[in-house]
Amino acid sequence: MFLLSLPQELVDMILAEGLTVSDLGKVRLISKDYNTKFKDDFYYQVFKEIRINLRSEHIEKLAAIAAGSPGALPYMQHIIISPIWDRPYRQRYNDEDFRNPQLGPLLAKMFSTLTHLKTIEFDVSSGTQAIGYWKPIIDAVIAGERTTVETIKGPKAAIQMSKFKPLATAKLLKDYRATFCNLKSLEIQTSVQSETPAATAHFWSMINAMGAKLEDLTVENSRMSFRDDPSPGRQRSYQPKGFDLPQLKRLKLVDVAITATDLKALLSNSDGIEIVDIAACRMPKEKNDWFEVLGHLKKHRFPKLQELSLKMSACFNQTAYDLPRLEVKGDWTVEDCFVTLRSATIGDYVNYVFKKNLWNELDLHQTVDEFWDSLTDRKWRSKGTTRWKRRRLIESKWTLEMRQFGNPDYLDDTDPDVQWVNAKYLHQITELNAEVDEDDDE
Repeated sequence: MFLLSLPQELVDMILAEGLTVSDLGKVRLISKDYNTKFKDDFYYQVFKEIRINLRSEHIEKLAAIAAGSPGALPYMQHIIISPIWDRPYRQRYNDEDFRNPQLGPLLAKMFSTLTHLKTIEFDVSSGTQAIGYWKPIIDAVIAGERTTVETIKGPKAAIQMSKFKPLATAKLLKDYRATFCNLKSLEIQTSVQSETPAATAHFWSMINAMGAKLEDLTVENSRMSFRDDPSPGRQRSYQPKGFDLPQLKRLKLVDVAITATDLKALLSNSDGIEIVDIAACRMPKEKNDWFEVLGHLKKHRFPKLQELSLKMSACFNQTAYDLPRLEVKGDWTVEDCFVTLRSATIGDYVNYVFKKNLWNELDLHQTVDEFWDSLTDRKWRSKGTTRWKRRRLIESKWTLEMRQFGNPDYLDDTDPDVQWVNAKYLHQITELNAEVDEDDDE
């Protein structure tokens, strides 16, 4: 029975529900209009997400499909780069797969044919070789002059910051800018073993070169040591001179080394910024730098800012104070801001929570300490607020000292040296737990 022999309402219902890819491949209708609808649905189902790994045969096959099926090109908008699997649930990274001299030209040819490509996603969730996926793809996008890309989602496995190389020539810088001229959204995960200003500067140079049209930027970093307190050295910035993301609307940063100058440059589009979400970013002079950044928000007002979340505490070696988390939704110049400070008690954590108008606080207080005193009701320097930091540092020192005897989780507790170290740090923890906060005396 032909579908067109059925009542029109039933035909529309069948089409609305949709068919499987296998079914769609078998359907042939005498109605040209419905044939077109089925063809569109078929292409969409097959090509809406294209998943490949970096083996030559995969790339050649996709390039052949793109070249031989021009009608499918408008549907080929999202490509997912997958790892190679040598067994179920286990990724395999083999240098030989990436050293193939034909890999670059093949990828470049593939990207040159994907004329409607908008999204590149890296489905690489583990391992230490994320740069091995990132670099050949980015290089090939540039070589293939694929300027249509609007979204890049980097590997979840995280790229080591030291792997980013400088854009050393004027041509390379020009190629980055020309190729990613339509990039609107970039998500990238990085990792740091020991922060070096040069490597961080190379990373931000790349972001700057890709960022002319960038509206949404997410950089999530992880580091080997929570005690890592990086500094840009003699420079006041990790970013290149003239750094600018003129169309940025949404910014998310996690555990990134940054300065007040850098953050103000990221927030240069004061009339367009809508969301700012920053957590545990490493600032050289934390209390002063954050006060400077908040002053920048005040000065430029940021009229479209509707969501502000600043988890400012990140300088874990600094135990004289702790900075709060600030959260505002809505018009930040009017709405109250939730101010949260972490406070350690024996065996648990309790938060101090205040409601303040951040705009008014910045109006009333012109000096750093006066501002933080008022915003936190003087809690930011209290024993209760800083206790969790001091406990964490004691535990870190204990772990470091115990490692001279082996794995701290498997040591012989009867060993006299182990007992002596345990007793020393237990005494420090006991003294810490016995503290009475200044507020408790009142």
